[in-house]
Amino acid sequence: MEDLNMLVCSDLHGSGRAADLLARIVKDDDYDIVVICGDFTTFGSPEYVKSLLKKVKVKILAVPGNCDTPDTVTILEKAHASVHNRKVEFGGWRFFGFGGGVPTNSGMPFEVDEAVIEKSLRGVAAKHGVMVTHTPAYGMNDRGRSGKHAGSKAILRVAKEFSPRLVLSGHMHESAGKQLSGSTVFVNPGSLRNGHYASIWLGSETKVKLHGDESFSENPKTY
Repeated sequence: MEDLNMLVCSDLHGSGRAADLLARIVKDDDYDIVVICGDFTTFGSPEYVKSLLKKVKVKILAVPGNCDTPDTVTILEKAHASVHNRKVEFGGWRFFGFGGGVPTNSGMPFEVDEAVIEKSLRGVAAKHGVMVTHTPAYGMNDRGRSGKHAGSKAILRVAKEFSPRLVLSGHMHESAGKQLSGSTVFVNPGSLRNGHYASIWLGSETKVKLHGDESFSENPKTY
């Protein structure tokens, strides 16, 4: 397996500034791959997703978020960028994932029952690979403004069973961070709309650096 220098981000929510920031970072730094953990948009626009995928000049792997419309999956698949409900190999590493969010009372466009998420992840999971979801695993970088855990127990169960090297997620803007559980590193890069992302070196070791600039934020309360 190759050493990979990864940029991980999430929750752009249709921000032009976030898209420009991502393209600039990738251009200026030596990243092998970009992983996007969903919420490209807020209830739209397919054209934003297509434009972003063209703007970033390295390999992208991504899942949709709960605020993305289901046609986001088709766009990602056509660009060979989807890791939603599938397994993809890059640099000898096996990436697998499932996007969307768990059901809420908010009527988000991409919500999926936890049982479906768990069954789908098990169907594509790879031991010691890289798991990509939008919703965090329960208890892992998943606290909202209320301070309560809002992650998925189904995702946590799959992570415990398959021991991926990394579990990458977004969704909870307030919980940017990294946690080690067993041999798995759980990372939430925070919201790129608010200027947050993570750099991860994946090789014989896993090294995670979180980046953020609160002065960049367009709307820190958006999620």
